[in-house]
Amino acid sequence: MKKRIVAVLTLSVMMTVMTAGCGSGNADDNGSGDDGQVTLTWQSYDSYDKYEKVVDAFEKENPDIKIEFEEVSDFATKILTEATAGDLPDLLNVNTGTTALLADAGALTEFDTEELKADEKYKFDDFWEAAQTYCTYDGGWYALPLDGGNYGWVYNVDMFEQCGIEVPEEGFTWDEFEDVCAVLSENKEELGIEYPTIFNDLSSSIDMMYPLITEAGGQYLNEDGTCGWNSGAAVEAFEWVQGLVDSGYIPPIEKLGDGYDALITKFNAGQIAMCRVALWNSTYLEETVNWKVMNAPRGNDGTQSEVLFLNGIGISNTCENYDAALKFVKYITSEEGLALYLADNTSPQIAVRRSQADLSVTMFDEDKDMRLFNEGLEYAGYIDLTKTFADQQTVIGQYFDEIWHNDADIQSTLDDMAEELNALLAEHFAGQFPLFYFCFCVSHGFLPPFLILCQTSV
Repeated sequence: MKKRIVAVLTLSVMMTVMTAGCGSGNADDNGSGDDGQVTLTWQSYDSYDKYEKVVDAFEKENPDIKIEFEEVSDFATKILTEATAGDLPDLLNVNTGTTALLADAGALTEFDTEELKADEKYKFDDFWEAAQTYCTYDGGWYALPLDGGNYGWVYNVDMFEQCGIEVPEEGFTWDEFEDVCAVLSENKEELGIEYPTIFNDLSSSIDMMYPLITEAGGQYLNEDGTCGWNSGAAVEAFEWVQGLVDSGYIPPIEKLGDGYDALITKFNAGQIAMCRVALWNSTYLEETVNWKVMNAPRGNDGTQSEVLFLNGIGISNTCENYDAALKFVKYITSEEGLALYLADNTSPQIAVRRSQADLSVTMFDEDKDMRLFNEGLEYAGYIDLTKTFADQQTVIGQYFDEIWHNDADIQSTLDDMAEELNALLAEHFAGQFPLFYFCFCVSHGFLPPFLILCQTSV
């Protein structure tokens, strides 16, 4: 743990030294060819065919700017390596968790949002509010949103009608969901189902539990920045799922593989009557099944929540052709650019602009109610997206596994998890609120990173 903190701190120091004095260049700075054409390098974890139409259209409108695209593996590691070497691309993709990591390392340039808002044609305020969490770090915008995906629930219309089950427009409450499971279970032989539904456990099961903990009234972060997932609400969410298992409404939690294909396969085969489906996997739902989307189960007090993943694009802090880079970023995230990107896209994506919500699900018939995926952006989110996001995921997964697979006591396990997460979350305050941060570390029994660094170097 100490070695990892020292490495992050050292990287931040190196980046501060490297990027000091580096401002935004103009289109006629370094990077321009003899013919005056500016070449912008763009690195991404995505494949080029995803953006090819938009790039071609932009280059046609702007023949003085050329985009060189490179798909890279192990993206975050490569970018941080390039950052330490001072060899960053001009443009880079960011996604859930990496915006904060790269912004903290000094790899991204902060956008002037006042300038973006002043551009009436760009319509900055048209982005879903949920996008702000994924594109900002310490209050500043370091990326602009491109696309994403979230989760929804699908149900077998014929099975529900056979059992006389009506789906509320706003979705079932937890109590109502249990009632529906009871009716489906009573008719399981006639329906041919094994269970009413299945709750899938991914590698960390965060995706499964995040909305349920939120709907029970729990928050990932307390007001003081510490982890709140050891609260009574978090325990209630785990106990509710365990109650579904005990009632025979769902099988014991198991690992069904990375993704929801296993659930969709069972749904398509008629083995379950409803299931949670990721937007990006929804094309696997077969038309031979009469299915429809419904809102996810909501807390008994009406609270709704879902998981959202979001992709964006940013400009590196060493870009020497900032004006040209900004021109491209604004184009690809504009209504025009996003329309080109979403049109005829065979992989459903969340439309990050409210005005284009329908474009993200055009490959489906209107009677499927796929629009609910877009409406879910009003209440979708994820765990704290600070620079230690990946480490937080790992810790949560380990402790959740203890609960689901080793029958560990829920409360004490979540208490232990919160203590370990607090050490990671506290790193976010290092160098920002020194006195508060120092007091927090001491009161929780561990040393701040800057003291660890001093201690290690002795």
